[in-house]
Amino acid sequence: MKKIYSPASPMRRQLLGTMALATLALPVWSQAAWKPTKPINILVGFAPGGSADQIARQLSFAVQGILPVPVVVMNRVGAAGTIAAQMLADAEPDGYTLFVGGGSETTSVGHFNSLRYDPRTSFTPVIKVSRAPSVLAVRADAPFADMKALMAEARKQPENISYGSTGEGGIFHATATVFEKETGIKLLHVPYKGAANAMNALVAGQIDCAFGAYEEMKGLIDAGRVRPLALFSGSRLSALPDVPTMAELGVPVAIDNMKGLMGPAGMPDDVVRYLHDAFHQGMQTKGWKEWVAKSGLTEDYQDGKTFQREVVEAYEMIGKAVAK
Repeated sequence: MKKIYSPASPMRRQLLGTMALATLALPVWSQAAWKPTKPINILVGFAPGGSADQIARQLSFAVQGILPVPVVVMNRVGAAGTIAAQMLADAEPDGYTLFVGGGSETTSVGHFNSLRYDPRTSFTPVIKVSRAPSVLAVRADAPFADMKALMAEARKQPENISYGSTGEGGIFHATATVFEKETGIKLLHVPYKGAANAMNALVAGQIDCAFGAYEEMKGLIDAGRVRPLALFSGSRLSALPDVPTMAELGVPVAIDNMKGLMGPAGMPDDVVRYLHDAFHQGMQTKGWKEWVAKSGLTEDYQDGKTFQREVVEAYEMIGKAVAK
């Protein structure tokens, strides 16, 4: 005879209790995983056309069809990226405000100017996308045959040779500052709101040389309008096989400009995981891969935790060098 359990039977109460405990034991994200329901904004601290802006826009294209919501790129230009970085630090950690970080605003500016945020603790790195070796370039018709010639001229006439950067305290300004301290050379710093502005000034003859990422000056190099003299990086760039590193020239200065997506501090783990996976998937798409090959971007993927560690290491390394 089949036994029927009543709602109040001890065996039924025990069974329901066991099921309830099993449900409580499940991870929270497995019960209600986060998914965006409104547009996601990516803040860019530099002018359109620069490396950070290009990366943000290409990522927004790459995740179309992967994310269920649009991705909107917003340029908030000024103060070497720190205006946008402060906006991120003040934003709600809900996954709807991101930022292209890992460069000036998170590694170098804090050593030149006081900030209301701490680059090491005010953000939640989500995914690292690239590293950009710092390239120093001159106009094609510049009188300097190579980097050694530029350095020789700078020694003869301090502050006579001008260079453009992406802003006071920016990573290129930090690179030049370390370079000056290592060599005893003194250059004339001319800050701009972004690499595109600095490149335009270089081509127009307003400055003698300029720092930038390879992808920011690739078009001008290909067109024969500027010449790269040296890389301030640990290794040569495959796209510029004949351009030496400063270490090869006897000056051990290597500061790469990292780029990746960050959110505000305190973003929940499930939100970080979702965004990381979506953008990482976007980096596998055909459109993204084609742009990387065409632009010359040095892709360098890392997850958020590794990206965070690299940001902190870069921040502390630049701080020690600038303090010398």
